[in-house]
Amino acid sequence: MKKILLYMMVLLGAMSCAKKAEYDQTLGLMSKYNDLSKDGGSTQVAVFSNTSWTVEMDRQVDWASIDRFNGYKCGYLVFDYETNYGRARRVNLVFKAGDQTRTLSMYQSGALADSACELDLTVNENTINASADGLLESIPFKTNLIFQLDEMYLTLTYPEGEEPATPWITLKSVELDNIVIEIAPNTTGAPRTANMRLTHTDAGSYDSTEGDSVYSNTISVVQTQ
Repeated sequence: MKKILLYMMVLLGAMSCAKKAEYDQTLGLMSKYNDLSKDGGSTQVAVFSNTSWTVEMDRQVDWASIDRFNGYKCGYLVFDYETNYGRARRVNLVFKAGDQTRTLSMYQSGALADSACELDLTVNENTINASADGLLESIPFKTNLIFQLDEMYLTLTYPEGEEPATPWITLKSVELDNIVIEIAPNTTGAPRTANMRLTHTDAGSYDSTEGDSVYSNTISVVQTQ
């Protein structure tokens, strides 16, 4: 009788541990970073878990893809990436299991050094004179960052004391040979000026949180009242 009672106690203890393990969900990765070559290829990403998990990229990119979006317990996925002819870039893989989240940074170095980057805006005397009505302005543009056009943005500065509540110049499009900006109507009752540069910021180094920026020449926009 004592042996039976002891056996039942051991069995109940094992069942309790198994039930506890079921709810103690775990999720692990080999590292926080994956430093990829500028040459295209693929790499396997190992996932360690005791339950089901999901994965997704933190943003959609056209240079990388994954072969699965979920798994169960330990496994791996394949990350494919294209050759990077431009500057360093990054996309993050976000893994989730229960209430746990892990992020893996997929960093790819680039073939183009900062000193070799070309961003040239061609404007007569580097000045655009705009009427108070506003306008769409096409500016001839030359760059060798042809694979990262959609990552470019405007950096705007203003004379001291003339910073607007919201920017009155916006970037509408970036093409290989021109950019288009929109200058809003001037309703302030006074002339205004802004200096703009087209900017691209890369992924920095593999373990950095901030990238390195390169800029075009500066264009002054002068708008009448």
